[in-house]
Amino acid sequence: MVDIVCLSEGFDLKPMFIEAFARHAPGLRLLNPEEVTAPGAIRYALAHDPAPDAFRVFNGLRLICAWGAGVDGLLLHPGLPRDVLLKRMTDPAQAQMMASFAAYYVTGWQRRMFSYPGQQARREWHEVNATLPQDFPVGILGYGKMGAAIGAGLAALGFPVTAWASRARTKDGVRIVAGPSGFAQVISHSLALINVLPLTPETRGILGAGVFARMPSEAILIQLARGAHLLEPDLIAALDAGRPAMAALDVMAQEPLPADSPLWAHPRIMLTPHIASAASPAGVAQSVAEGIASHGRGEPVDGLVDLDKGY
Repeated sequence: MVDIVCLSEGFDLKPMFIEAFARHAPGLRLLNPEEVTAPGAIRYALAHDPAPDAFRVFNGLRLICAWGAGVDGLLLHPGLPRDVLLKRMTDPAQAQMMASFAAYYVTGWQRRMFSYPGQQARREWHEVNATLPQDFPVGILGYGKMGAAIGAGLAALGFPVTAWASRARTKDGVRIVAGPSGFAQVISHSLALINVLPLTPETRGILGAGVFARMPSEAILIQLARGAHLLEPDLIAALDAGRPAMAALDVMAQEPLPADSPLWAHPRIMLTPHIASAASPAGVAQSVAEGIASHGRGEPVDGLVDLDKGY
């Protein structure tokens, strides 16, 4: 039996996952910190927003598994040991949830499906739009696990997809560009722009007035990554000016979104409460089990984070 310490401040991770681990990873045992009798012997942790001193007594850790695909919070943790491996969740079902969520907004905007409820209320009967998928270019910012699932799904539906990432290549029918020129190309040619970038010092605030000014006036922004990527006042000003035409926001700078936020009532914004995707308890158990097994065999761990790059 391999012990895993659950490190999270403010809520108890163990009850959320104990049943899934018993079913899908029976060789692993979840423990809360107070249940650990020999902290120095613990090699593995499941972490989400741990307390500032959470790692101090667990000085034998070799692999920390983050609950979630985003690790920016852990990377900013003052006590994160720099000599320990950090793994993000790698749940294929989570990536597919994100892909279907993105496809909902892409196809909804391409077909102008969001116009029909208003027509129904006015008892109007006419076609709004008949744009074909091949005439509706889609851009993706970021091409990790989430971006790749989104890109492959949209390409299969017939959309021309271009992604911006750290390295240019072609994958699953998606053209991936890099550098400032690639970024400018994706921004200026996409009728749906989907953000799934990791949050790093370089990408913080990347969605601002300069980007919106270069987007097509009929485009939609689909913001699925981190709230800190988006300069919300810039977006509101840009939408008021008519470029881009619409924004779908699943993540905000402050969550829950304050009741007095102007985002709530803006007619060109569609909001969801950070529900685009989530790792299931079974997916978490399987991802952690696979990571620990690979680490134990001395093999590469899927989803390993480069602490210097931030993703």
